[in-house]
Amino acid sequence: MIKLGITGVAGRMGSTIAGLVSKFEDMKVLLALERKGHAIIGSEVAGCKVSDNIKEWISNIDVLVDFTTPESTLSNIKAAADAKKAVVIGTTGFKDNELKEIDVAAKNIPIVLSSNYSVGVNVMWKLAREATKIMKQDYDIDIIEAHHRMKKDAPSGTAMTAAKIILQEKNGDMSKDIVYGRQGRDNDRPRSQVGILAVRAGGIVGEHTIIFGSMGDKLEISHTAFSRDPLAEGAIKAARFIIGKKPGLYSMSDVLGI
Repeated sequence: MIKLGITGVAGRMGSTIAGLVSKFEDMKVLLALERKGHAIIGSEVAGCKVSDNIKEWISNIDVLVDFTTPESTLSNIKAAADAKKAVVIGTTGFKDNELKEIDVAAKNIPIVLSSNYSVGVNVMWKLAREATKIMKQDYDIDIIEAHHRMKKDAPSGTAMTAAKIILQEKNGDMSKDIVYGRQGRDNDRPRSQVGILAVRAGGIVGEHTIIFGSMGDKLEISHTAFSRDPLAEGAIKAARFIIGKKPGLYSMSDVLGI
């Protein structure tokens, strides 16, 4: 039996993951966590009473799944590291110094970190890498992403991961070669530039399109999420994968073997 902890269990992703876990006979939620003062504290989710005290219950689980905020995630990772528990992180919007904290924690516990757990998105990233290898000299590359109006970070972690993959293949620099939207009259672009446009509207779950454009044709690699289920399913795959692994930082590429 895989014993799972879920943080932010009342949130959009936390509740989706908790609902999915109930479909598996070999998996059970033994830690359901929410922030102090949340109205759901004391209620039951997936057969587990919701708590605001991670230290009290973390010894009961095998792996912690965290889709919350950078600040909350870093606090939860510390508790997991102290208890020697594996972690699956789906939180996005980390700053460089926060990512370094995750790297430090991964020296003591196994961690899966991904900006998107959808199998389809991870295949999109792989296709983007292969396309960039072939087309980087002759095609301009831009990324358009769209999400619901409540999403806090922009651009999305998924778009930023795509940009990182593309710039790795182009030997580019994330701090210099990305432009976030365009305005004004002087917008002639160098081939080295990758543009990212973030749309926030209504209830859009997630849409990402990577555009490769030349003067003669255009290639688009697109992914559309119709619900959060693919993200939750990928997080469950990651939770199964990470149990028993040596300390280290793993990705969904490791989970999927791609």
